[in-house]
Amino acid sequence: MSHPIDSISFAAAADRLRGVVRRTPLVPFDVGDERIELRLKLECLQETGAFKARGAWNQISQLSAAERAAGVVTVSSGNHGKALSWAAQRAGVRCTVVMPADAYRNKIEACREFGAEVVLGETRAQCEVLCAERVAAGATLVHPYDAARTIEGAGTVGLEIAEEWPEVDVVVVPVGGGGLLAGTSLALRQTLGSRLLIVGCEPEGAPSMKLSLERGHAVALERITTKVQGLCPPHSGKLNTEICGRTVDSVVLMSDPQIYAAQAELVLRGGWTVEPAGACSVAVVLQGKLPQLALRGRSISNPVRVVAVVSGGNPDPDQLARLRA
Repeated sequence: MSHPIDSISFAAAADRLRGVVRRTPLVPFDVGDERIELRLKLECLQETGAFKARGAWNQISQLSAAERAAGVVTVSSGNHGKALSWAAQRAGVRCTVVMPADAYRNKIEACREFGAEVVLGETRAQCEVLCAERVAAGATLVHPYDAARTIEGAGTVGLEIAEEWPEVDVVVVPVGGGGLLAGTSLALRQTLGSRLLIVGCEPEGAPSMKLSLERGHAVALERITTKVQGLCPPHSGKLNTEICGRTVDSVVLMSDPQIYAAQAELVLRGGWTVEPAGACSVAVVLQGKLPQLALRGRSISNPVRVVAVVSGGNPDPDQLARLRA
């Protein structure tokens, strides 16, 4: 029996996505350390404001006629739900998004604006039950991260990095469920090989991928304390954990204040609309958390070339207004 990883083709996904999603820019960003040349992969400028549009369209574009007729359903705190709603509307497919009741209000409304039915659950467990009921009634589940087609779409981020800056030494990627890290790291390994360092980053209050890699299998978190929405699912995906175990060098944990401070830098100094989750990778660089191996022997004439993936740009409007005040 073939393994799900064997079905992943980033080149095929790129063909499906061409002309539908954006090829986002790699933009230089000064971090005040002459040893580091940082470029930001600005997925906050993507369709629907996040990398999730890639996996959503890659999923929707491959539905069978029967699956299209039955409609799709997912559980999401926001960005995947918004992206799936957008992709489904574009394809003329009925979409239901089950969301936690405490999700950002702008993300709930964005799903509705794209024509999706939004169902709110009081707890994550209730959301899973509500989703399962709709799958049992015939809808097709489009998982936000633990699915080969989602990973395949997300991995086109890594493909674009490799094509645009093949000299890159380190790539830093935020981790929620791990779909972006799994896809990006696998695409980078396939194109650039083993010479570069690939680093995941997640909040200290939701270290699901770090724990999963340490234990060798996907683990469920008993407690989540981070307030950074988008980086705090209860577990990293099984397939994502397997891929990251092969492709990722390390996972760095960042505190919420460090993540919010990086968001402030991107918003106030860079001028981009970035949600806290999207700033986690930049926090790694700003807080001096890059692997020391990467900085060894580096100087202004020989800087380490780093890409930080800025994964999303859909912050809570009130939080963004406070930041800009």
